[in-house]
Amino acid sequence: MPRKPVVGGNWKCNPKTLEEATKLLAEWKNYPSFDRRKIDVFACPMLPHLMKVKVPMERLGVSVCAQNCSKTGEGAFTGEVSCAQLRDSRVNWTMVGHSERRTKYGETDEDVAAKVEQALAAGLKVVLAIGELLEEREAGKTNEINERMLKPVIAKVKAEDWGKIVIAYEPVWAIGTGKVATPDQAEETQAAIRAFMAKAVSEEVAEKVRIQYGGSVTPDNCAELIKKPNIDGFLVGGASLKSSFMEIVAKSIPPIPLKKPKFSKLEDLDPSKKGFNVMVKCTKAAVQADGADGVYEAQVGDSTGVCTISFRNKELADLCKVGDSLRIQNSAVRMVKGFIRLSIDKWSAFKPADEPHSFEVNSKNDVSSTEYELVES
Repeated sequence: MPRKPVVGGNWKCNPKTLEEATKLLAEWKNYPSFDRRKIDVFACPMLPHLMKVKVPMERLGVSVCAQNCSKTGEGAFTGEVSCAQLRDSRVNWTMVGHSERRTKYGETDEDVAAKVEQALAAGLKVVLAIGELLEEREAGKTNEINERMLKPVIAKVKAEDWGKIVIAYEPVWAIGTGKVATPDQAEETQAAIRAFMAKAVSEEVAEKVRIQYGGSVTPDNCAELIKKPNIDGFLVGGASLKSSFMEIVAKSIPPIPLKKPKFSKLEDLDPSKKGFNVMVKCTKAAVQADGADGVYEAQVGDSTGVCTISFRNKELADLCKVGDSLRIQNSAVRMVKGFIRLSIDKWSAFKPADEPHSFEVNSKNDVSSTEYELVES
């Protein structure tokens, strides 16, 4: 089953004022809304703004995410915010292990693992940031560093809880530098992360865990990156402070897969069916229906029977010439006074078939002549 994309914006210690944050959300609102069933989106405001922007952010379909959390519970821990306190504030996500926390504030791999444990215990979802420094990449230690950062977390997390964790791979040398790993570089590293998870946890967990790429992601480069099979979304830094962050979200949503339509037979008509597709021949030309102004009816058939079709577009009447081969897609099955009809509306495709149909029409079985009574199931 495909992994659901996840895109996050890390605002870091930005913007300076609440007014600027509110203005940014107003700019995001100008973009088309996205389908929350197809993508998860979160943003990480700084703590003083978090509760102020939470509601307007959630109205846009964006979850608020804390930038950090405490590795301890409540108590005499000045400056800390516990995971339980975040949860009590209806904040459902927290990030841990960002490279700036590790390199500037001395957080260790064990500290990060403790925070993950606290967050999961409080019922939070976790964005777990990992990634190598430039000198570590140049020394060929990228995979070694990522595995080192993951091992303490793996030791504390149950296999079933990895569904609550998003791994954010951020090559530190690409964060805020304008440099970005090529799609192949990012894919190679994230494939290695997934392979390590398969070995260290299980293949099932590795297949399901989502891995973001972070590091100078922009609307210009995200479309190529998201095509890679092991890149499940992005953790975006500076670009998330721009209105165009929503372009990254839009470009991360998988396109609707195209598939060839499946065609049924008229004997399969059922009032409960939706989007009925059928190949038919016209057996009775279109005429205006009695007592229904602007409605036309014709009869079509295939090897299993014949059926009445109805439509309001007069131009379609010209297609309904006896003997012509037709292709009907996404028609609606209607009950009219107890009798089945195929309704051709604006959502339907009604056009000549690509080539003449070779079947003989079974005119003895008139599907639309049988009266039905709808009963409650």
